[in-house]
Amino acid sequence: MDTVNALQALVNSVTHHAWKLKTLECYQGGMNRFLAFCSSNNIPLSFPSPEWPICAFAAHRAGSCSGSAIANDVAGLHAWHIANGFPWLGGTCLKYVLHSAVRLTPDSSKRPPRPPVTSEMLNSLHSSLDASVSLRACILACANSVFWGQGRLGEFLSTSQAHFSPKLFPTPACLRSTSSGKSLMCRLPWTKVSKEKGEDVFLGRQLGPSDPISSLLAHLAASPDILVSPASSHLFAYSRGAGGRLVSLTKRKFLLVCNSVWAAQGLPHISGHCFHIGGTIELLLHNVPPHIVKVMGRWSSDSFLCYWHNLEHIAHFMQSSWSSSELPRFLCLLSVFSHPPSHTAAIPCFSAVPPAEPFGVARDPFQNGSPNIITKIAQTIHG
Repeated sequence: MDTVNALQALVNSVTHHAWKLKTLECYQGGMNRFLAFCSSNNIPLSFPSPEWPICAFAAHRAGSCSGSAIANDVAGLHAWHIANGFPWLGGTCLKYVLHSAVRLTPDSSKRPPRPPVTSEMLNSLHSSLDASVSLRACILACANSVFWGQGRLGEFLSTSQAHFSPKLFPTPACLRSTSSGKSLMCRLPWTKVSKEKGEDVFLGRQLGPSDPISSLLAHLAASPDILVSPASSHLFAYSRGAGGRLVSLTKRKFLLVCNSVWAAQGLPHISGHCFHIGGTIELLLHNVPPHIVKVMGRWSSDSFLCYWHNLEHIAHFMQSSWSSSELPRFLCLLSVFSHPPSHTAAIPCFSAVPPAEPFGVARDPFQNGSPNIITKIAQTIHG
């Protein structure tokens, strides 16, 4: 019997590692709301919980908050049962209640379309932030990398300095040159879709100040201590204080600085997901074939096509930050995708879109016999 109890305790301990700490913290809120609901309605608690109290809990909240918020709370209950060795009794009835909760989502809980980040917004960051200051160089390198790599900000930056781990976030050792020697690949050790398998992000050379390659080099030059331990230091850490102590850049710090710059210029407040959206739209505007954009952005087909459906809704966010030469290209793109196809194989080509600036080709900033920037980064990282 002792052996069985010990093995059950081992199973419970290992199972807790199925969720990230931040996810468990959110799930705890759902569990607390369920307990409060049962207490206020004199519903006796028993575990595993029967399906009907969970259905009642979800139905009670339907119409007062978003269906996704209710589904997250139920997911927290489900996780709690699994983590504590209880079977989950949620079934068909709960499925229908959750589906109905989505349809009953009030307008007050519906988010407006997120404004995408644009390359002009990145250029404004460069004109406002001094790249010789380690924090600002780090922010510029991160912004350019996430944008042009169509990244999810949470795969590059942690929510707190204490949460950084080289198993979850990129280090300098995750950078490698492409076969052409003109661009970089960044290995993300953990991603939203692939989890611990990780994925590669392509960072192509760009014209103008938002080139991710140049900004990464400037960042490494401003915080050289990152390279002392390239396999364990956060790629987006920066030196702080007289001793040069390395501090991991967090999502909150990053967005705070970016939004303070853009707010002063009358630009909309952005969230981390706005970089993923903006990078995708920017590449489409540069005539990159849609199937290439999809692969580079690691999009699933449904979510990828969703942003084509919403192009007309986000157009007004972008007009204020676009140059006059880019607006006609967007309007052409919008006309091509005014009735997006149901399957990516039927996606039309971009022949109707006016020629754009060449994508992925930029003048090497190291001229007159100076070393190639990619080579310099590789030499810096690998000694």
